[in-house]
Amino acid sequence: MTSGTVLAVERACTELAGSAPAETVRVRNGPKTAVYRVRLADGCPVMVKLFAADTTHGAADEARLLAAVAAAGRVRVRVRVPTVIGYGPVPGLTVSALVTTDAGTSTLGDAVRAGQMPRPAALLRLALLMAAFHSVKAPAGVPLAPGIGQQVSALAAHCPKQVFVRLAPALEVIAAGARLERLVWCHGDLHLENVICGDDRRPTAGEHGRPRLPDYLVGFEAATVEVPEYDLAQTLVTCDALEPSDRLFVAAAYGRPVDTRLLDAYVTFQAVRGWTYAAHREGRDRDAWAARLHLALPPQPGRTDP
Repeated sequence: MTSGTVLAVERACTELAGSAPAETVRVRNGPKTAVYRVRLADGCPVMVKLFAADTTHGAADEARLLAAVAAAGRVRVRVRVPTVIGYGPVPGLTVSALVTTDAGTSTLGDAVRAGQMPRPAALLRLALLMAAFHSVKAPAGVPLAPGIGQQVSALAAHCPKQVFVRLAPALEVIAAGARLERLVWCHGDLHLENVICGDDRRPTAGEHGRPRLPDYLVGFEAATVEVPEYDLAQTLVTCDALEPSDRLFVAAAYGRPVDTRLLDAYVTFQAVRGWTYAAHREGRDRDAWAARLHLALPPQPGRTDP
């Protein structure tokens, strides 16, 4: 998103937060969304997330998802999310906006890169957050991202045939492992940059001895309903935690039963899907995705990776 974003941020703050922006910093800019950190004229720090008009997940959808997580937290404080200040269409423009409180300036990824948190500790946080999120019931009436069936159909249309055919064994395992009773609300994109570190980074004791994490969970565009292994695999792939020891560590930290064969199949699927859309189609992070694809989908004898 690039067209009119500065104007969109200004109008979103004025109309939805009741104050004009005094200072604006772009945090992230993607094809369908853009995120800005804003200090309003009244001194209040907020986050503004813009959604393109043609996206299937808009500001209203994300606001409802945040509200559902917050409501679950009032019963059992397990997952923290930013508070919604306002949301809706941006007047005069074809984008919608979500304005929330600013949960902090440092992500788990920032903490790892700065040497403030060891990588295993960050992966542990992700696994604990995921387990907590999976205990939240998916809200009714909110559009979710496509499930695995639709994702496979879309992938078949965009993935190079020589790569897609090698995905067949993993897809067979995934189809055999489908269980309605195991479905959970999946975040769909839980990685180090979608977790904001809280002011106090130390976990505290929560209900029934479970750790209460200070971190905030953001980025719900890919939220869907699937088996837990789907979500775990996406995290392993996007966090470059694909070595066998990483997989075992994250699965153990998750603290719930995990089908390791199904997890490996989903890792293969998530790596192929990510490589197809990010590297092959959009030309983003090609080296990183090639490495992930190599680890998740070893080359056949006599052939090289795409």
